[in-house]
Amino acid sequence: MTTERESGFTLLELLVVLVLATLMLSLVVPRFAAVLPGVELKSYTQKTAALLRQLRSQAMAESRLVSLSVDPQDHALRVSHRVDPIALPDDIDVTLKDNGSLALGYDVVVPLINGATSGGPSIRFYPDGSSSGGSVRLTGSSGQYGIDVDWLTGRVRIDDGREEELPANED
Repeated sequence: MTTERESGFTLLELLVVLVLATLMLSLVVPRFAAVLPGVELKSYTQKTAALLRQLRSQAMAESRLVSLSVDPQDHALRVSHRVDPIALPDDIDVTLKDNGSLALGYDVVVPLINGATSGGPSIRFYPDGSSSGGSVRLTGSSGQYGIDVDWLTGRVRIDDGREEELPANED
């Protein structure tokens, strides 16, 4: 009596291959940031813009003032209602400029809540969706990005530094 042996892989063989593949990926994936310059800066710019949009929505939803400032001593972003600062990557410098506007007549003194600074520049979002306006500039070894906040609408826009071409005037 002859028995045919079934071909295939054992569970142990499959597990060994999966472990080896996972180890190889864990070594290769972190190097993608070094291979593609500017990816980390662009990604952090998008995250910062998303944070600003979230703060605007939160100010409207909770009917209260929400502000964002930069803490250069801790190399972090500070949000008025959060206890913990938001750490910045070591190789990215962030500069925040406000336009000094108290949009739509708000008489506001930014409170010292949970470490938010009142002396330095900050971008404030008001309950009606407007803001104090301003810009955030993120600079890294691979370039610079900007985030502009419109004072009237609170709209957050990423500026990648490229000049937009205007149509030529035809006479």
